[in-house]
Amino acid sequence: MLRRRAFRKIIITTFSLITIFALCIIPNKFFSKDNYLNPNIETLYVTNLGSNDIYLLATNGYLTKTSIVLNADKLEEKIKNIIEYLTINKSSKVPNGLSGIIPANTELESTSIKAGIVTLNFSNEILKVPKENERKMVEAITYSLINLDGIEGVIISVDNKNLVELPQTKEKLPNVLNRNFGINKKYELNDIKNTNVVTMYYINEIDNKTYYVPVTKYLNDDREKIKIIIDNLSSNYIYEPSLMSLLNQNTQLINYQIENNNMHINFSNDILSNDNILEEVIYQVSESVFENYDVEKVILEVNKNKYSEVNKCCGIKK
Repeated sequence: MLRRRAFRKIIITTFSLITIFALCIIPNKFFSKDNYLNPNIETLYVTNLGSNDIYLLATNGYLTKTSIVLNADKLEEKIKNIIEYLTINKSSKVPNGLSGIIPANTELESTSIKAGIVTLNFSNEILKVPKENERKMVEAITYSLINLDGIEGVIISVDNKNLVELPQTKEKLPNVLNRNFGINKKYELNDIKNTNVVTMYYINEIDNKTYYVPVTKYLNDDREKIKIIIDNLSSNYIYEPSLMSLLNQNTQLINYQIENNNMHINFSNDILSNDNILEEVIYQVSESVFENYDVEKVILEVNKNKYSEVNKCCGIKK
C-alpha cells in the first residue's frame, strides 16, 4: 500500500514536469481564441461517458464495490450496460479477481421504469444461479442499479412474471428491492430483541488494488448507528481473513451531529496517521455513514478541527 502511494507521487511529479516543459515550448499562437472549442458544439466523447459503482463477486465470496465507465446517456442504456457487467462472461472489462454473478447466457429481455422503480425482465437462464449465490445475485443487481440517478427500487421478473421468492432457498422477496434488502448479510444475533441493521465498509485487496466491501450486519445493539459503525471498524482490524479495517483500534468517537444535511463526526487524535487521516479510513467511515444516514456530506474532525469532508456526489475533499 505504501509502495503504491510512493509510486503515485512519482507519477504526479513526472507529469507536472512534462506539463511545464510542454507549456514552455508550445507557441503562444496555439492558445489563441481561434483554437478554443466552440462551447455550443456537443463533445460526445465526453458527454456520453459516466462512471457508476457496481458490485461484482470476488473470489472470497463477497460482493465488492468497483467503479465502471458507462458509455451511455439514456438511463435504460446505462441499466443494460450494468447488467452486462453483472452477467458472467458478458463483459471483457471486468477487473481481475472479480466476476459477474448473473448466470451466463441470461438475457435482459426488457426494462421499464415508472416512478423511480425499474422492472427488469430476464430470460429463465437467470434461475440457474447456484444456490449459494442466488441471494447475492439479487443484492448485486439491486445495489448496482439504485446507485443510478433516478432509480429508487428494483423489481426482477422472469418471463414477464415477478420473482417473488429465491428459486432454490424459497426465501421471500419484497415487492420492490432497495437498500433495505442488505448486502453481504451477516447475522450476529443472540435473540430477536433490540435488533439493529447497520451496513459498514471493509477493505479487500485484490492484485494490489484496494476495493471496498459493504457488509450488512444484524446485531443485538440498539445504540445509534454511527457508534456501532466506529466501534466495529476500530475493533475489527481483521474482520475475516480477507477483509480488514484501517481505523486505529484506539480511536474514540467524541461526538457527532447532523446539521443542514451534513454529518459532523469528531474523533480523538488516535484516528490520525502522520498528522492526517488515511484515505482508506475516510472512505470507510463516510461510505458507511451514507449507507445508514440520509445526509449529503460527511465532515471528519479531530478535536473539533476539520480534517476532511466527503460529498456524497463528488468524493473526498481534504
